[in-house]
Amino acid sequence: MVTISRNELREFLKACPDLRLLEVLPEVSYLEYHLPGAINLPLGDCFNERVLRVFPDRSQAIVVYSLDFECLQSELATECLLELGYQAVFDYEPGKIDWRAAKLPIEYGSPILDFEAQPDTFNSVNNDPRA
Repeated sequence: MVTISRNELREFLKACPDLRLLEVLPEVSYLEYHLPGAINLPLGDCFNERVLRVFPDRSQAIVVYSLDFECLQSELATECLLELGYQAVFDYEPGKIDWRAAKLPIEYGSPILDFEAQPDTFNSVNNDPRA
């Protein structure tokens, strides 16, 4: 597993416009604030299925983050992604508290993906004939 610092993440965001940010905390934490452009996929039931639907290209560069160094959610999610065969996964271990403490831009509000509005998202990938 590769961890990255705040400065490495900032450089990565500049150099790789296709980079995706993935917050794995519960939605309430995401709604409070999140990194700009981040997608919220809480770690828990159906996490693997949701990831496979949101990021079908397993070569997609993904930076996973959670709250801070003490929160293990990003580490666990990164391990899940690697087990699923994703090739370019990074853990921003300092998390959203570090980002906000540095007074970097943050966003507020609703998740980009609303799983309640997409009930088929909860179906298992194994039951999906497209998988």
